[in-house]
Amino acid sequence: MAAPSAGAAGGGRGRPPAVTPQQIRDLIDGGIAPEGAGPDGKDTSDWLESANGSSQMDALSLESASKEAYFSRVETFTPLKWAGKPHELSPLVCAKYGWTNVECDMLKCSSCQAFLCMSLQLTFDFNKYKERCMELKKALCAAHEKFCFWPDSPCPDRFAMLLVDEPRALLQDFLDRFQSLCQLELQLPSLRPEDLKNMSLTEEKIGLLLQLIGEELEHKMEGEKPPMKFATEILQVHVPACILALCGWTCSAASGSVHLSVITCSRCMRKVGLWGFHQLESVGPELDSCSPSGTPLAPTERFPLVPMSPRRMLTRSQDTLPPGSEQDTSLRSFFDPSSQHRDWCPWVNTVEGGEALEDTMTQAEKEPVKPEPGWQVVLNTLLATRKCDRVPETEPVSLSVKSCKVFRIFRQWESMNSA
Repeated sequence: MAAPSAGAAGGGRGRPPAVTPQQIRDLIDGGIAPEGAGPDGKDTSDWLESANGSSQMDALSLESASKEAYFSRVETFTPLKWAGKPHELSPLVCAKYGWTNVECDMLKCSSCQAFLCMSLQLTFDFNKYKERCMELKKALCAAHEKFCFWPDSPCPDRFAMLLVDEPRALLQDFLDRFQSLCQLELQLPSLRPEDLKNMSLTEEKIGLLLQLIGEELEHKMEGEKPPMKFATEILQVHVPACILALCGWTCSAASGSVHLSVITCSRCMRKVGLWGFHQLESVGPELDSCSPSGTPLAPTERFPLVPMSPRRMLTRSQDTLPPGSEQDTSLRSFFDPSSQHRDWCPWVNTVEGGEALEDTMTQAEKEPVKPEPGWQVVLNTLLATRKCDRVPETEPVSLSVKSCKVFRIFRQWESMNSA
């Protein structure tokens, strides 16, 4: 019989026996199965490896659903490392299957780390060239390692496409780009009327887009704050912002301590620094388009400029560098919103869809549909969206008068440039 504890002798409760470190270790060891054996004694190492591989596969496959990761891969393709490729081997296609561009004509998988050489040999045999292109296109799937998820789980096609079949999503993207560009204020590039004429961008079409923007923002901000007002001084910024947004450009996210005026294409990811182009703030005196004589306005009648933001005051000194420097205004050119894209960009390549939304003309009255660049199809879709979703209204006189003044500036820039 065990001797009573001191506590029990004193009439108190008995204490549990002391627990030693060795007992704790024995308890833990007893709850851990031997390595490679399950409860029934069978080896489970293969099963654990399979389970871990499956969970890892699921985690990695989420990358194929990430639009941000997709365009991060597209951004690795540069003209120096990726040139002379057909559109079916464009960065948008390669990034869809997880490839990044690491060296000239060399791709690397973002998951399995496989490499793929995509060089095209010069040949005068067109059939051989097409055969080589087809081989490389198949290799985008076949060149991955055995257990890589990219061949079976590529990114969705809609990442690279202009959403002309989804008018509401297309309109929302357009509004987001427009509002982003408006943040640049007078740092936006001044556009040459000749380029707009070549693009068949008339004052009427741009005016309709501005009305669409105003109506959408008024609808979204209903009950919150007054909608955007198209005052003349703000319209001076809204017109180029509208045209750039229509052509796929958006304000680039600021990086570093200095905020520079950079815009980015939403598909080919080309970045353009606007300090190399004529900007709105560098424009000369305006002319009143509604004046029959076309004489310059008095200083008090000119468009009041948008107040300079702290960001612009920070970078203002870059426009006053001595002649001969890369910021010399005499070396600046006009920004062409279409030609600045890369040649494989869907904004300047032909896009299918959007034709049925253009007009209500009968098929017999229509001429054969001509291939149109992406931005033109987007324009047709946006204007058709406005016709379908909005009750037709007469154009406000104030907007018409003010917009004609802004377009008069375009015509003055043209005359200044030709001189």
